[in-house]
Amino acid sequence: MIYNKSVHPVEVKKIAIRVWSIRDEIETAIGRRMKECEAAGVPLFIDDIKSFYNLNLQASLNEQANVLQLHPKTEEMENMANLMESISEEAAPEAAPIEAAAPSPEGSPEASAESQTFNQAEQLMAEQNLQGLETKKPNPIIVRPYQRQAPDLDKICYGFTLLSDINMDNILSFTKDKFLQGQSVMVEFLIPQTFMMTATVSYCHNYALRSRIISSTKPDYRLQCMFSYSIPGERDTLRNFLKSIEPALGGASKKVKKDAEDDSLGI
Repeated sequence: MIYNKSVHPVEVKKIAIRVWSIRDEIETAIGRRMKECEAAGVPLFIDDIKSFYNLNLQASLNEQANVLQLHPKTEEMENMANLMESISEEAAPEAAPIEAAAPSPEGSPEASAESQTFNQAEQLMAEQNLQGLETKKPNPIIVRPYQRQAPDLDKICYGFTLLSDINMDNILSFTKDKFLQGQSVMVEFLIPQTFMMTATVSYCHNYALRSRIISSTKPDYRLQCMFSYSIPGERDTLRNFLKSIEPALGGASKKVKKDAEDDSLGI
């Protein structure tokens, strides 16, 4: 059904996406840098990675609160989550409620396992400082602009979105894996010219109990993310993409009024 019987050309496209945690991306980048510096026999340097993700150069990696930790729930996010929970309860009252995974407290085995890469990097740089090997500039062997890379495949979630579900503020998508509300994520659009966008999870709702959507990827979750524009240039990239997919509205024929006018003419 086309809204208001529009005569404009309508095209629905499905765009494949990949979603992963920004924390996983930074951990992967630091882990690869550690191996690279070890192989080259040079001191570890990660200030360029911190600068790219707008991290505090003076603070330790585990104390970075802007992209590494969960953002505090805003009132808008809580209202959205409560609305989605009420809808799911009305749609499937017999289903058991799904408890959201709470973030692991600091000091727990889960938290320590997640921070293993950060702890190793901090320990290595502390040893370099004691030995007088600290450096404020990258070694000529690794001097080059930092290039972003996706984390390992086991930390990447696949899904898809529709053109109508993307705007300058947020994106709605279908994903295979679950994300936590307030989590900082990276959304990669798998189009001929791929690009990435930083975002914050508004809600992640399990819809697959009564879903009639057919897909080879079998997504289980409906995910909404608010674009955060944490990295310079993302706003222009998204704006150019949305402009490029706008339909070309040529000289469309005007609708002919057929109700009262046709009856009065006797047609």
